[in-house]
Amino acid sequence: MGVSATVHYHVVFARDPETASVVAEIPALQIADYGADVPEALERLQAMAIFHLDCLVQERKPIPTEEREEEGFYLRVTLPPHAA
Repeated sequence: MGVSATVHYHVVFARDPETASVVAEIPALQIADYGADVPEALERLQAMAIFHLDCLVQERKPIPTEEREEEGFYLRVTLPPHAA
């Protein structure tokens, strides 16, 4: 992958019934985070996705990819430079 490689992941949203927080999940990475609203949940999820992918690179594990076939929201994640 090039230095500025990006990947896109389908994001699923839900509302936590107990806290009313918005939960954003990337099923392909098996990660999720929350926020008071959608923008905050996405910001936190983006940071978590970058960290998760960086860990996979450091552990020499493959970066999961997925086809953009489903309708819905996709989060674009720029891979860390050393993931090239």
